[in-house]
Amino acid sequence: MKFITALVKNMIFNDFDFFIKKLKQALTPPLPGSVAHDMLAPEHRKSLLLQNNDLTKAQLSSVLVLFFPDSKNKISIVFTKRVEYKGVHSGQISFPGGKAEKHDKDYFDTAFRETEEEIGVERSNIQTLGVLSELYVPPSNFIIFPVVGATHESPVFIKDPKEVAEIILVPFEFFFNKEAIGVHQVTTSDSLSFDVPGYMINKNLIWGATAMILSELIHVTNKIMAAEG
Repeated sequence: MKFITALVKNMIFNDFDFFIKKLKQALTPPLPGSVAHDMLAPEHRKSLLLQNNDLTKAQLSSVLVLFFPDSKNKISIVFTKRVEYKGVHSGQISFPGGKAEKHDKDYFDTAFRETEEEIGVERSNIQTLGVLSELYVPPSNFIIFPVVGATHESPVFIKDPKEVAEIILVPFEFFFNKEAIGVHQVTTSDSLSFDVPGYMINKNLIWGATAMILSELIHVTNKIMAAEG
């Protein structure tokens, strides 16, 4: 069984086309949703949800979970580090994306537009694979719609220095290592400190909404591996 598991993992993480095909098939309802989100949710999220549960006043936004092959055809994923600004998500790690604009037709439009603006990847080069579960973020009062896509060649990333401090490229396999996840202390923009679950990558902590979206993506991938094994 261990040999089969290792073989399946090798297929998933080292064969880009195979993974993309399987992921597109797997991104259909029902999705793990809140079950996966809760595993990486900060402890204080529950109290924030109780304080603000009127989602009719929430702003809409979208992010793009973008996969691409590295030089060895291994699967990688792209994140951005936000610039420092006067806001609740200043300096945090996120997927490319942002607030929906009036001229956006839907959340796909928002995700692709923001991705091109922030990291220079054009919509015409991206294959749409599906969507993950929407997620409400109380501190900024946003509902995030995560779109999943892929480019079949490694893109030339061009960051917008007004919005992006750093583009962070991570092998997707990294998130399946037990030592990748831990509990870390963070300090918010309003100087509150608390411990949160997340992924540490070269001193960059992925936590909050981005980690919760990742958690659902990992759940979906684990189901693919279980089915193939």
